[in-house]
Amino acid sequence: MKEKIIELKPNPVLEKFIKSFPKGKALDLGAGQGRNSIFLAKKGFKVEAIDKDYKSLEICSNSAKNKKLKIKIIKSDIRKFDFKKNKYSLVVSVASLDFLKKKEIEIIIKKIRESLIKNGIIFLFVFSVKDPLYKKIKKIELKEIEENTFYLPKYKTYRHFFTKKEIHEILQEFKIIHLKQKKIKDTGHGQSHFHNTIEVIAKK
Repeated sequence: MKEKIIELKPNPVLEKFIKSFPKGKALDLGAGQGRNSIFLAKKGFKVEAIDKDYKSLEICSNSAKNKKLKIKIIKSDIRKFDFKKNKYSLVVSVASLDFLKKKEIEIIIKKIRESLIKNGIIFLFVFSVKDPLYKKIKKIELKEIEENTFYLPKYKTYRHFFTKKEIHEILQEFKIIHLKQKKIKDTGHGQSHFHNTIEVIAKK
């Protein structure tokens, strides 16, 4: 039986600012089922979608084919991806850097900057230290691996939570043109619940 493809909407902030981004090649980090990759391809970007989950990428690929869109699918861990210099006009990371350690995030940000063309854009959407999960983790006293970084044994993954101060620090070589922290309602999985997020748009 063919798996049903769920039509997911792109990130609303990405949708709002897309007209101001330079056209060209776009890299979608942690693309998942491709909600943002599909959107970018529709807007004329040459998209590369990277994720370590093959099943999600397969859904992204099938969805692109159904819409007659070309998206390059790359199965890889972000940490092992070969970021080519001066290649992309836009790099998108929506809820993907959150699953890395703080030091790894800093390395990836430097690689992203090198991979962007002049005036290229980085769009980040991350979870903040005000997120309910952060409070829950602190309450059960999980060991802090690095600053605001924890290892979740149940899910076998790291979780890092950001502050606005940290965003300014890791993007100090960029020009930040939009930064907003806010509470959002998540209805995408399970019962509706809230998150506290930080959205950032910065230029090389």
